[in-house]
Amino acid sequence: MADLDDVVAAVLASRRYRSVHPATVRRLAGPHLHLRPAEAVKRTKRALHQVFGAYLPTPPRYPRLLAALESAPDEAARRDALRRAMAHHASTRERLDDLEAFHDALAEHVGRPRSVLDLACGLQPLALPWWGLPAGAEVHAWDVDVALVQFVGACLSSLGAVSRAAAVDLLDVPAWPVTEVALVLKTLPCLEQQQPGAGEALLAAIPAPRVVVSFPTRSLTGRAKGMGATYARGFEALLARHDWAVQSYEIGPELVYAIDRGAGVPCAP
Repeated sequence: MADLDDVVAAVLASRRYRSVHPATVRRLAGPHLHLRPAEAVKRTKRALHQVFGAYLPTPPRYPRLLAALESAPDEAARRDALRRAMAHHASTRERLDDLEAFHDALAEHVGRPRSVLDLACGLQPLALPWWGLPAGAEVHAWDVDVALVQFVGACLSSLGAVSRAAAVDLLDVPAWPVTEVALVLKTLPCLEQQQPGAGEALLAAIPAPRVVVSFPTRSLTGRAKGMGATYARGFEALLARHDWAVQSYEIGPELVYAIDRGAGVPCAP
């Protein structure tokens, strides 16, 4: 049988997974401890590929990307630096062709809040200028990638936001911040794959009155395979169990639900 600490140490010693939040590695390693150590490590890495590695196969050179942002001489150059940085993350890259339209729709449906929680954020928080949040907006950017959230936090500070970037395992959240809006973009399918029912439990736990949930309508390889319709059926069945105001729309390869849960959910002061 494999030892949990040994498996976690072996996974974190690999170049590809060394920046993953240790709590996530421990959780994913747990079901494989009955196997031989080498096989337990292999299975844990396979699970990590599905939730992490497929989206960021090559670690970006974060210091270089941050330097490009901080040295940008004007707004156009700054946005160009942000676009080039966002292109490194597969999920965020899919949104680049529709960046303006996506954030115009966000502003239309949930406004420009003073506080945001972005779950499994990837490099989406770097799109802050396109959303036009007010100066000093508080952004809680959560992801399982420790190096990524450090970079995102530095970028947010450079953009004039109050950064609350942190490495967090969404299936084991120690405490929730109260924000005006929460973003759950292309995240629920990944959580459901790890733990059936996790999506609805997550939505119930988020203390934000407005939540934006999205689903991909094609795979990372570009194939549609009826994904949008499948996700829509499942999520709309979930929504039918709740008395929430919901608007749905599609932008690019993304199906989006803007959910207003009303005054029954706390809102940031």
